[in-house]
Amino acid sequence: MSKSGGTKRIVVALVLCLLAALIAACGGGNSGGANPSASGGTGPNASGGGADTGGTGGGSGAEAGSGGDEQLKGEFVLWTWEPEHPTALAAFNKKYPNIKMKRVNVAAEDVPKKLQTTIASGGELPDVIRIERGQKAKIFDMGILEDLSAAPYNADTSLLFDYDIPAFSVDGKLVAIPDDMSVAGLAFIKPLAKEYFGTDDPEEMEKMFTSWDVFIEKGKEVVQKSGGKVKMFPSLGDVNDILKGQRPEPYFDGNKLNVSALESVLSALVKFRDAGIVDKLDQWTPAWNAAFGGDKYIFAECPVWMPQYVIGPNDKKDDRWALMVPPGGGIVRGGSSHGIPKGAKNAELAWKWIEFTSMSQEGAEAQKTDGVFTHYKKAYEDPSFTNWTWRNFGSQNIGEKFFVDISATTKDMPENINDTYLDEAMSIVLQTLAKDSSFGLEQAMDRIKKELKAKAPDITW
Repeated sequence: MSKSGGTKRIVVALVLCLLAALIAACGGGNSGGANPSASGGTGPNASGGGADTGGTGGGSGAEAGSGGDEQLKGEFVLWTWEPEHPTALAAFNKKYPNIKMKRVNVAAEDVPKKLQTTIASGGELPDVIRIERGQKAKIFDMGILEDLSAAPYNADTSLLFDYDIPAFSVDGKLVAIPDDMSVAGLAFIKPLAKEYFGTDDPEEMEKMFTSWDVFIEKGKEVVQKSGGKVKMFPSLGDVNDILKGQRPEPYFDGNKLNVSALESVLSALVKFRDAGIVDKLDQWTPAWNAAFGGDKYIFAECPVWMPQYVIGPNDKKDDRWALMVPPGGGIVRGGSSHGIPKGAKNAELAWKWIEFTSMSQEGAEAQKTDGVFTHYKKAYEDPSFTNWTWRNFGSQNIGEKFFVDISATTKDMPENINDTYLDEAMSIVLQTLAKDSSFGLEQAMDRIKKELKAKAPDITW
C-alpha cells in the first residue's frame, strides 16, 4: 500500500492502528506526510507483523533452481520499514538457498537522513534500499544509486509498465525498480450513485462522467437535490491528488517551474471549490477517515491499498462501494521501489532479490500471496492473477478494474527535489483554498512562489 511527502506528518486515525506495522509513513506524491501508501501490503492477503532490526531471511529451500545464478552465496543488507513477506522470501530462498537477507529497520521518512549521515560519517551503506514514493525525489537527487538498466544489472524494462520508466529514471538512467502496485481509480458509494445518477454500474458511470467539467456539473445537481447535505468529495486534497497525477507535464524541468502546468491544476481546484461540491475536511484526520462509513460524500480517490487499509476499517458495511476509471484516467498514488547504492558490497545478491520479487512471474505470484501486487507486467495478462474482490465492493472484480482498465489509462511523471518543496507549499495553499472563498488562482500562485523562493532560491519561473 502507500504513501509521503511535503505535508506535515499526520498520524492515521486510531481505527488503523492495528495495521501500523504495515502502514509506514508515506503517501503518494507528497513529501513527509503520513498515510498508508508506504506499505507494500496492497493485495488480498497482506501480512502483518513488525520489522525487526537485523532479521535474516536465511534457511535453505527445498531445492535450488538450475543455472549458475542459483549457486551465488552470501548475505545482502536491506534497509526497509516493511515486515518480511514470508511467501516471497521462502520462494526466493528456494531458488537461491545460499543467499541470505539481513533486514535493518528504517522508517520510510528517515531513509534520506540516514543515508546522508551514513555518507557523511564514512559509514557503510546497505546493499539495497527500500524507497517510499514521497522520499523518492530526495533520494534520487543524492546521485548515489546505480543505473539498473546498465551492466551488470541490465534490467529488462519491457517487463515493467510503460509509465514506470520515466518515474524511476534520472537523466535516462533507471535507478530503482518499483515494488508494490499503487495505481489509483475512483471509488463511489453505490446507493448514493443510484439515487443521484440513476445507476451504480461502474461502466455506466464511466460513460456518464466523460470529463471533470461534466463531473462538476453533476456535482452541482447533487448539492441542489440534497439541499447541500451530499457532496462529491470530502476534501480538496483528494481532488488535488487526482489532478496532479493526471497533469500532462512535469511541474519542473530542472529548476524551472512549469507555470502553465501548475496554473492548470490550481484553476481546476478553484473551480471545484467554487462549485460547492467538495467539503473542507483535511486528509488523514479522524473526520476524513470516518467519512468513508457515512453517506455525505459520493466519491473517493482509490489507490490499490485503499480498500484494505482505509475504506475497509472505516466502513463495516459490505457491498456499498464500486470502483471506476476516473475522468482523465488513472494515476499513481503511493508505492515503493528498491535501489542499489553505488559501491554496494553485495550488489549482485541484492539485484537477485529485486529481480526475483519485482520482475518475475514466480515473484509476482509469491508477492500476491503476501498481499503485494508487483509491477511485473506479464502477470496481469492472466485473468486469474488479476481476479481480486473485497467485501466493501461486493462481487466486483476490483483487481481487473485496477490492473486492466485503470492501469491502461495511467500515467506517471518524473519528479525532482523541487517537487518536494512544491508539495509543502501546496499543502498550505490547499487549506487556504478550502476555507477561504476569496482566495483564488492569483493569490495561490503568489503564495506558492513566496514559499518556493524561501525554500529553494534557485527555482525560476
